[in-house]
Amino acid sequence: MATAVSAPGKVLLAGGYTVLDASCRGLVFALDARIHCITTTTSSADGGQQGAIVVRSPQFEDAVWHYRATDLGPGRGVDVVQTNSDADPNHFILTTLKYVLSYLALPAIPALALTVLAANSYYSQPPPPLPRFNALAVPIKSANKTGLGSSAALVTSLTASLIHHLSSSDSSTLQRTLHNLAQAAHCAAQGKVGSGFDVAAATYGSCEYQRFPPSVLSAIPEPGSPTFVETLTATVNSQWDMTVSPVRLPAGINLVMGDVQCGSSTPGMVKTVLAWRKDAASSGGEDLWRRLDTRNRTLMTTISQLSSGDTTITPTARDQLASNINDIRETVRELGTNAGVEIEPASQTKLLDAAMAVEGVIGGVVPGAGGYDAVCILYLNQGDTGDKVRAFLEGYKLDNGFVKPLEAGQENEGVKKEDLGAYSDVLHYFDGGLV
Repeated sequence: MATAVSAPGKVLLAGGYTVLDASCRGLVFALDARIHCITTTTSSADGGQQGAIVVRSPQFEDAVWHYRATDLGPGRGVDVVQTNSDADPNHFILTTLKYVLSYLALPAIPALALTVLAANSYYSQPPPPLPRFNALAVPIKSANKTGLGSSAALVTSLTASLIHHLSSSDSSTLQRTLHNLAQAAHCAAQGKVGSGFDVAAATYGSCEYQRFPPSVLSAIPEPGSPTFVETLTATVNSQWDMTVSPVRLPAGINLVMGDVQCGSSTPGMVKTVLAWRKDAASSGGEDLWRRLDTRNRTLMTTISQLSSGDTTITPTARDQLASNINDIRETVRELGTNAGVEIEPASQTKLLDAAMAVEGVIGGVVPGAGGYDAVCILYLNQGDTGDKVRAFLEGYKLDNGFVKPLEAGQENEGVKKEDLGAYSDVLHYFDGGLV
């Protein structure tokens, strides 16, 4: 029997850059654009050999990875090696397999077949109509990402699918285990310990997020080290010093993501901003940082208050929310100017300001680290406002590109198991069928 799991994408509405600081909070909404992972045990009758793992991403060209998993001995974990050369290495898949199989410490590693499917919103697509999981005739590395957190959703769905498929998964701490293990694998694959808000959203859903200390993960040695399994297991099973508080958009408010197809964010923006903060700490830099965090928290408080009970979005409430968003944008632009990076580039400012002319729009931001990749717009979910916002985005003219609204709305739930019947429309993607 196969095991299907999905994990959502994300949009960091407030907390770009400051979310890296353990004393600051970020507001991250999960999106209903999900990455799915379906895991099946392959029998010897089907050609499966112990430790043989095949991962397919059938929406892309040359996206079939063959792996061999080998137990390295007591405490050292499981080594996973790609055995085919006709697919570019995927460090997120490879590292997740190593970490999850090492954590599970199975007496024997079965032959496995995994299929990964991504919602269309994760990548720039041709014009509709499109099937639910559209196939792009390009390798993954050539597909244009839209910035919804594909790597975090991939690692989280892979982790959860393997855990559910290969172990008893009724523990009261299962969600924490999935989160901690996915964070460890994701950071190892990236080669750095990030803030973790994307994996938190993929696991827990929409939330206010305050990060864990980086030392939690930096203490884990390399796979194959004598203490790797012991340290990984202790880390994954422990309670981390972090905050994840569920949050949702107030009733009557929705969001739309706009894929801004005119370039990409400046490389090294995060390093540049953090270096500026360190250098300018005594000359107003720290004050600006704290002011931004305060304004982010004010927005979170407003959304929390409007989300409680059956609060109606009055004109006063809408104005308050719009004011909170504008305050954040103003501070983000100041941060970008002082640090010398385009967190909210002039072209994005024009786009967001123009969107305010659409009746029902509350405000918008350049989410996360900013740049040219995407915008997020909040609007009153009444009548045909959503259609008007999407029409505005589709018709907006950029100097060197265009904007495309994504079919991705806000989602409360994080990683979850899926019914296998949900994939009846894409059975052709599964080698040998889905059972």
